[in-house]
Amino acid sequence: MITLLVAALALGPVQIPDNFLLTEKAARAPQSEDDRAESWWRISDKTSAPLTINPCGRKRVSPAGRSAVRTVVHGTSAPSHSSEQLLVHRSAGAARTALRTLLADARRCRTQPDGKPYSWTGDGRTRWVVSPTRVGDEAALMHLMMYDKLNKEWTPLLSGIVARKGRALMVYTGDQETLGRSRARAVKALRKTAARMAAKVCALPSVCA
Repeated sequence: MITLLVAALALGPVQIPDNFLLTEKAARAPQSEDDRAESWWRISDKTSAPLTINPCGRKRVSPAGRSAVRTVVHGTSAPSHSSEQLLVHRSAGAARTALRTLLADARRCRTQPDGKPYSWTGDGRTRWVVSPTRVGDEAALMHLMMYDKLNKEWTPLLSGIVARKGRALMVYTGDQETLGRSRARAVKALRKTAARMAAKVCALPSVCA
């Protein structure tokens, strides 16, 4: 009986408390009309939301294996863009499958021939570059690169990290304006932020058990 109760709790729904995400207090803080013209936030608890790293451009994901999702997106007039997303799955296996699906998408949709709307040099080829990293139980760094025809080099458009801890996935993204132009600096910032949430998420019931 005790074993069945523990299993039921482990697979049960989890509520993500308000202000649990690292950027959530800033996202919920009141803004003046002038502030909103320069910086804006969007918060969603939609369980069918696609991952904020989305190589194949999925519009919707089945919520069947998910218990709770919170997505925080930040944009500015600079322009710049960043996001934070926490997804609690019904089991560690479901979270592991979600991560495997994302990595498979990055391989399947690795290159795009036109890259629109990213083409500012008349070429616009893009590609995803993925590398494993050590955060939580497993994690990967992901960079969306665009070929800069003018300078003949690949430039990062978007950098992100997806990490799994127990049955939770956490995703962080940012562009050059947010994370800095140095790729090493971007990686350091992403790993540090994901590690903070990987430790914090274990406070949620049965997520890391």
